[in-house]
Amino acid sequence: MNRLKQRLDSTTSRVIAAILGAFLTTITLTIAITLSWPFGDKVEQIFAGGVFFFVFWASLFYWALLASGGLKAWARIGSLFVVFGLYDLLSLTVFH
Repeated sequence: MNRLKQRLDSTTSRVIAAILGAFLTTITLTIAITLSWPFGDKVEQIFAGGVFFFVFWASLFYWALLASGGLKAWARIGSLFVVFGLYDLLSLTVFH
């Protein structure tokens, strides 16, 4: 268990959280924006969600990379991923 914690708290884990975790979280954020955009037709909603994709990904990437350790980076990215994922799930099932 201690070895697993050391691996999760390593610099490599922090970099993976920054690259992969930020990318997946940005996808859920983009879907959330697309689903909740109140203006225009479907094409404009999709454009509104995707227009800032790189800005969101870069921001989340640096936010995770600047964490003090891998566990903190995963906690940062994971918390946002869960929040936006739940929002997407509720938007697509309950509120749609």
